[in-house]
Amino acid sequence: MKEKLLGYGAARGNGLFARTAMLAFAIGVSSLVAGCSGDDDDDDSPSAQLRVIHGSPDAPPVNIKVDGEVAISDLDYAESTGYVSVEALVPYDIAVEGIIPGGNQDVITVDDFELAEGDRTTVIAVDPVADIEPLVVSESAAEPAGDEVALTVVHASPAADGATATVDVYVTEPSTDISTVGPALSFAYKESVDAGALAAGVVRIRATVGDTKTVVYDSGSVDLAPFAGQQLMIVALDTTTPTTQAASPVKLLVATDSAELVLLDTNTASGARVVHASPDADSVAGPVEVFATSSALPVSPTELIDAFAYTEVVPGADSHVAVPAGDYVFDVAPDTDTIGDSVYTSPSITLDQGGEYTVVAAGRVANSPAFTLLATADNSRAVATQASVKVVHAAPAAGTVEVYVTGANDFTVDDVENGLAGDPLLADFAFADITDYVPVAPGDYDIRVVAGGVVAINIEGLNLAAGSVSTVVARGPNEPNGTPDDFNVILLTN
Repeated sequence: MKEKLLGYGAARGNGLFARTAMLAFAIGVSSLVAGCSGDDDDDDSPSAQLRVIHGSPDAPPVNIKVDGEVAISDLDYAESTGYVSVEALVPYDIAVEGIIPGGNQDVITVDDFELAEGDRTTVIAVDPVADIEPLVVSESAAEPAGDEVALTVVHASPAADGATATVDVYVTEPSTDISTVGPALSFAYKESVDAGALAAGVVRIRATVGDTKTVVYDSGSVDLAPFAGQQLMIVALDTTTPTTQAASPVKLLVATDSAELVLLDTNTASGARVVHASPDADSVAGPVEVFATSSALPVSPTELIDAFAYTEVVPGADSHVAVPAGDYVFDVAPDTDTIGDSVYTSPSITLDQGGEYTVVAAGRVANSPAFTLLATADNSRAVATQASVKVVHAAPAAGTVEVYVTGANDFTVDDVENGLAGDPLLADFAFADITDYVPVAPGDYDIRVVAGGVVAINIEGLNLAAGSVSTVVARGPNEPNGTPDDFNVILLTN
């Protein structure tokens, strides 16, 4: 029922609001109205507007149920449904259902929820999943003129101040020194403030804590002009990945009537890590180095990695290195300290602000399949109700394989090879294929990769904990000196 126009989670650059159309998602309003309205044919029925925002930082995607029926499906963190029209003066039973491996569960229930005629109400799911609850907020009472916007600001970020202290918010011209002015508003966790109407120009939003005005969030320059005449709700939410948290504990979700936009701290970078999984690169060229060419870099090209050997991960299996957001071309060269010796030049790869990426050097330098870089976007947000697993096929010697993921000790290798372990998680999984994240129940698992009817990779008793995010890179033997059965995985985590 809900679909994104594009799969971006955050905008980049100063013209952030100008990209609203790219970042919005539409909702099938008619389905919700049909599920909520007591008499769809009565045009005179009093109506109200209802919007739901997912603001629980470690909760899974959710379905919204009205009177027991799913009205909104797969609403993820930092997403908004937009306003939908419902019949007023009618009590509804509303439930937020967590999408959980092994069976969904209702995590919030609100019985006999009733809206007055003309109300425009937002329900925000707040707090970590263990304590999740609804926060009901009304929009600003101000009626903005054609050159104004009306703002309601909501503090829904438990990480911003430990959910105890007061946060001060400054909405100023970009060049204003906040040490010389007072805050536009102050509030504590779960409080909201009707900030009224302000001119729809270029502003800078900063949040501070303490008497020293320690800045915990800085939006940079934001142009409100595209929203002139509109009501906006700005919700402070937690950042949830190491790359975004390095800049600020907070991001802002800006909700319009029908869309949402996430504003990251202006200092937020991109995160990247590189995996060496090219099995013959060492024998052909020895350790390699990686160069990056980008207008986002102060010096370009820049040597990113020096003396990079097979199976190594830079900066590490559980981390990403911060790099400026932008478009990049990567060159892989022997360890000669010169880009002129490059043996491979990648196509342009875009690293978005706040995004985290894994780039896998795969394929063969001397034979087929040819050497390439496999780039995949990571999502390191920990979800308390699941483990998340992504699989990358970077083992050319294995060919097309089947991947089985089963409970630890449920099946033996012989069971898998003899077809007694049920259907594979992945069938016909070819070299260079990359899965989406697969949510699984937390626990211990056996992972078997079957090539030609034989288990080529056997990982037993792998613990996938609640909140873990793992990328499993299947790799082959080091060629030509590795033993033929030296298949294994490179395990990356959050």
